Amino acid sequence: MMKLAGLRTSRIARIFATGLVLSIIIGTLVFIWTLRLQEIGKWEKQTETYSVVLAENTSQQMDFAYSAITSIAERIQDRWSVSADYLSSKLATYDFHLFLKDKVELFPAIDVISVLDVNGNTISTSRQFPAPEYSLYDRDYFLMQRDNPTLGIYLSNPVRSKSTGKWMFFLSYRLNGSDGEFIGVVILGLSPEFYANFYEKLSMGGRAAVSLMRTDFTYLARWPENDAVMGEKNTSGSAFQLVHDKNQRSGVIVSDVASQSEPKQSVTQMVAVQSLEKYPLILSFAVDEDFYLEDWKKTSVSIAIVAAGAVIAVIIAFYMLINLFLQRERDMQVMTDLKRDADKINLKQNELLINLTEQQKAIKESSDRLQAIFQNAADGIVMVDDTGQVEAMNPVAIELFGFNEMAPENTDAVLMAFPGQAELLASAMKESDFLTSGRVRLEAETTRLDGTPFPAEFSISEYTLAGKRKLIIIVRDISERRKIERMKNEFISTVSHELRTPLTAIRGALGLLGGGAVAGLPPAMMPLLNIAQKNSESLTRLINDLLDLQKMEAGKMEFIYEDCALFPLLETAIQQNQAFAQSMSVELVLDTDAGMGADSLQERWLSVDAGRFQQVMANLISNACKFSPEGSQVRLYALAWADQMIRIIVADSGPGIPEIFQERIFKKFSQADASDTRSQSGTGLGLAISKMIVRQLHGEIGFYNASPAEGGGARFYVDLPLVIPPDLR
Repeated sequence: MMKLAGLRTSRIARIFATGLVLSIIIGTLVFIWTLRLQEIGKWEKQTETYSVVLAENTSQQMDFAYSAITSIAERIQDRWSVSADYLSSKLATYDFHLFLKDKVELFPAIDVISVLDVNGNTISTSRQFPAPEYSLYDRDYFLMQRDNPTLGIYLSNPVRSKSTGKWMFFLSYRLNGSDGEFIGVVILGLSPEFYANFYEKLSMGGRAAVSLMRTDFTYLARWPENDAVMGEKNTSGSAFQLVHDKNQRSGVIVSDVASQSEPKQSVTQMVAVQSLEKYPLILSFAVDEDFYLEDWKKTSVSIAIVAAGAVIAVIIAFYMLINLFLQRERDMQVMTDLKRDADKINLKQNELLINLTEQQKAIKESSDRLQAIFQNAADGIVMVDDTGQVEAMNPVAIELFGFNEMAPENTDAVLMAFPGQAELLASAMKESDFLTSGRVRLEAETTRLDGTPFPAEFSISEYTLAGKRKLIIIVRDISERRKIERMKNEFISTVSHELRTPLTAIRGALGLLGGGAVAGLPPAMMPLLNIAQKNSESLTRLINDLLDLQKMEAGKMEFIYEDCALFPLLETAIQQNQAFAQSMSVELVLDTDAGMGADSLQERWLSVDAGRFQQVMANLISNACKFSPEGSQVRLYALAWADQMIRIIVADSGPGIPEIFQERIFKKFSQADASDTRSQSGTGLGLAISKMIVRQLHGEIGFYNASPAEGGGARFYVDLPLVIPPDLR
């Protein structure tokens, strides 16, 4: 019986071994195929990421090119667009050549900028002076601009430059004379070689191909470079299949294409395509199958070797196990009896052990997660008790405050008491936000352990552990943020000052022309001069607002305080803004019926900077006039308010302040209608500047929407402290 059982066991083992070998082989094949699908999926994401990065970079470069040609065209049309002859005479100068040359040097992708006359001849070019005598009359960009007055900026086919012989493609902009006639074209040449060199750097060591095409699939630039396809349309490639046939703007496609080295043979490529949103361009990023499956092939060979070794090992092991199995069967019966008794004893122990293990595992996982968050947080984290004694600091906090290490044995000796921080923690815990919600966020200057100061943002929260209150302080070094803000303010100040000087000259010249200083001007020019005058005044107000804002934020705006009667101040505000109110068809009145009478106003005195006070009134009154219906009234009146305070109110009958806008109404660049088609112009700086001025005047500014019973509209108010009149002192 034992021999028969052994033979039966041997036969079963052989069958099982054969099945296991087949399972290993089939499993290996399935695993290799799964890895192939995963590798393809990984590369689809990677090629799409590369194409998105390249498309965004190309879009940024085109932003600059479009901005450059637009600024040049606008400058030409502002100054020299009277006629074609006048344009030719004014632009054929060395100064204008230098201006174009400076524009080209700002951006390496721009090869040349030129201005053409009505016949396609070069007037001025950035490449040389004087401009070479050649005609571009037959170029597509010249013909398109000449024959299409409303075309805008046109992106041309690539052509070989007549002066350098290199491939280029052009942006063109039509120039119109003062009567709207065609007087020339501004062209900006972009170098495909620049884009090819850039694409080469991101071509994965030359293993990928990158193409830039127009939306009609004409090649503009390519890596690897291929003169044979420049200017040709590719209507059989992957980009055409995806964008044209499948009607998709972007995506990844795998298809067979003709080999570059052997045109009669085809290769499988993965191509990621991106259509640029703002420009008529398509970018494709392609890699061959041999490249993106290279790692998979190496891995597959390794897996196959391992699987073969496993098959051999299984065969050897099973032959050894068959011999051992017979001996094991003889011992099994004895062990089975013993095991049955042991299993009964251990059953309950195993249940208890499993429960304990699961609980310990859950506790450890939770602890590991919290520790990982604490150790790897991007900001500094300090855990303290309510006395300010440090209990723990993460590595970022240790580095931020200048500790070399934070060993457990000296933690108790380290207090949150660096110079200035003990006061910071105590004051933060007294904030109303902290008292109501248990958390507060603030910015303050603090110091490192070595005394080095730095600005920081603190987020302080409280929690309870074992019945004791604890604090978590999240610290972020905002030195870089402060540096960026300072650079922004310096930039705005510099640009505003540089703009004010030429703008003053422009306003003066326009004023002289509008006032008849030059006789014989055509009547048709007067509306244009008026428009230019109004826009220059708007630009002046914008620059003044930017300068005021920069001065206020830097604390450099001077205030000259003087004692003034309230009534003359309000009368002056009415007089200075009456013309603006009339231009908006609105009546501006000093309402002594709704508030104090004239006599009472004469008895109230303020200590203010009169000029800055009028600036605040002008901002509030102009806003009220803008949003009031034609024929309505904007009322200015004053009320006694609190103890030794006066409230000055500007009331309109407009739609009121939208609820969604109320929280940010006094923030910089905030407007209730921020769309490109908003009905009222403005920068969104007036109310922000007004709030800063009012605070310097020791007052408060605010608003509320009036009820229908009060006439509706918005009510902006300024609360200022009163002073004793001079005759009563």
